[in-house]
Amino acid sequence: MKSFNYITLVFSLFGLLFLSACGGGEPAHDEDHAEEEEHSENTLSVELSEQQMEAVGIEIGGFSYLPLKNTVKANGMLELPPQNKGTISALVAGQVSNINVIEGDRVEAGDVLAIIEDPGIITMQQEFIEASEQRDYLKQDYERKKRLLDEGVGSQREFQESASRYRSNEARISGLRSKLELLGLNPQKVLEGDISSSVPVRSPLDGFVRVVEVNTGSYITPGKHMFEVVDNSELHIDLMVYEKDLHRVKEGQKLYFRYANQPTSDLYEGEIFAVGKAFEQNPKAVRVHAHLMEKQSNLLPGMYVEAMIVTDNETVLSLPEQAVVSDGGQSYIFIVEEEEHADIEQASDSGEQEHHGTHLKAVPVMTGTIEEGYAEIRLLEEITEESQVVTKGAFFVLSEMRKGEGGHHH
Repeated sequence: MKSFNYITLVFSLFGLLFLSACGGGEPAHDEDHAEEEEHSENTLSVELSEQQMEAVGIEIGGFSYLPLKNTVKANGMLELPPQNKGTISALVAGQVSNINVIEGDRVEAGDVLAIIEDPGIITMQQEFIEASEQRDYLKQDYERKKRLLDEGVGSQREFQESASRYRSNEARISGLRSKLELLGLNPQKVLEGDISSSVPVRSPLDGFVRVVEVNTGSYITPGKHMFEVVDNSELHIDLMVYEKDLHRVKEGQKLYFRYANQPTSDLYEGEIFAVGKAFEQNPKAVRVHAHLMEKQSNLLPGMYVEAMIVTDNETVLSLPEQAVVSDGGQSYIFIVEEEEHADIEQASDSGEQEHHGTHLKAVPVMTGTIEEGYAEIRLLEEITEESQVVTKGAFFVLSEMRKGEGGHHH
């Protein structure tokens, strides 16, 4: 009986050891699984629909290489050379009977902007016709008295009076002809009896109507400003560079600029073509002029600009400041995950798959120099510099990412 109890005890102990060995593997497996879950949760990513991205204005772009470290900062505005600005004034007194343009209209040189009417315009044409009709008589009288004087039977005084009348009339005809041409009237048609009570006001150059200073029915006098037309094709940048930075600036240097209240983070490129040789008094700075390297339809004269003049060609990896967010003392950017690595959910039991939106992954970075809305980016993880990045709206992406931290999120 004692032997049986001993054998039973031995088998019981072996059974307990066996069960303990089998059960011990399960917690180890659970621990590994928990570790994987924790690693998955620590990889910050989110999936946003197209509607979400459009609603808050999220923009996707790429990295840039910009010379943020070796630049001179300067402010100024977009300007036009004098030959590309036209101020149209009245050449004759009269009433504005018609206006053919409004501000912003595109016009070409010679286009009629307005019509001016006045009785004085008719009088001028009548005087031109009368003076022209007297020409033949005065010319014949002058030639006859010159011939008589040459033959010794004419009076010197009568010849001089005839010559004076003839030359005075010729001068009058010439002056009236020039006035009519200046007013846009055809002298030959006037001589044929085509008399007009109005004159056109024409544009002197191709461009856009910037200012309209008259109304229909207004009575204007000579010299009164009526319109301003600008040709933006020769738009350039006027910058003010302070004395302390002047020695670093020279012709041929490139610059990057953005205009005030610009809705995007884009930078435009320019090149310095002239550096002023005298200081402006207020503020004490020198004017620097730069060409635009590419034409931009949204740039207009008078826009204020902020620029950085490149004094060294060294460039750094850069993104707009709006692409970088800080969370818990760490800076992040968000890259678009490649489709083959993005999370894709099952759409139905048949195994069909559906891509729900754009997958974004947080990547830790460090920032360096910040200039004109752009920040130097130092990558802390290995990603390709061709990666697509959230360039605007990163704060919203972070907010959406944090919303999903309570459970599984993409």
